[in-house]
Amino acid sequence: MFYDQMIDFQNCTPGNVGILKLSYNATFDKLHFKLGGGLTLAHLGKIEGKANGVTFYEDDAALIVKRDAYQGVFTQADTLTVDFTEPNTKGGAAQQYLAALPRNLLQSLTFEVTIAAAAPVGMTLKCEGEYRDPTANPFILRRKKFSIPLSVSGDNDYSLPSGDTVGGLIKRVWIHHAGTVVAAELRTNGTPRIRASVASMEYKQKRNRVVPQANMLVLDFIDDGNLMGMLNTTTVKETLLRLNTSAGGGQATVFVDYVADLRRLN
Repeated sequence: MFYDQMIDFQNCTPGNVGILKLSYNATFDKLHFKLGGGLTLAHLGKIEGKANGVTFYEDDAALIVKRDAYQGVFTQADTLTVDFTEPNTKGGAAQQYLAALPRNLLQSLTFEVTIAAAAPVGMTLKCEGEYRDPTANPFILRRKKFSIPLSVSGDNDYSLPSGDTVGGLIKRVWIHHAGTVVAAELRTNGTPRIRASVASMEYKQKRNRVVPQANMLVLDFIDDGNLMGMLNTTTVKETLLRLNTSAGGGQATVFVDYVADLRRLN
């Protein structure tokens, strides 16, 4: 594994969007954003990755830290890590399924980091990357964001992307809510793939040594580390997410992690 500072990181000042351009002819596994000069994670907002100008990754700095806590990986206050690999997994072909970023197959690869206006004037923000030699792997981690209204007490349904052009291999569905979600169901073509209470899912996850977080429900198809458990939505007509709530009102913010073919980004 190679490690170096990514030097083309511009516009990193309070109230702006930092633009990181990755130019190495390599496959990127992790990006470590280093915070200094009084800058904290609370000053960072949206993190957006674009491949050939198309958004393939969207998240929020605070939620990335929460995902790390769920997976039980080490964190520290002055570093935010965006990790495209799956640590401690088994099964499947690593080159196909780990979903690192093959910069060598792209015309451009950029990340945009939103910085709060309240960030200190003397702040610094740098990026260091872990990378490998170029590969022919066309599969990447695609994280898509959805907002789902929880308008009624009981079942709230939402359709997720399906089919050859917009579907993918789902690793996890991250559901951030205000504490009202009590059960969830995910179906493909009418067949339940996950259907359980929050308590049942959290019990299963603890058995598999991940750490459930407050107000974040995870539909995790690979919590046992087996990559062969991913849910393929490229071959189905419908993927239905149903969230059962104890009270109506508000919404859930949902992030879906896909392994997707970068040749079909749209």
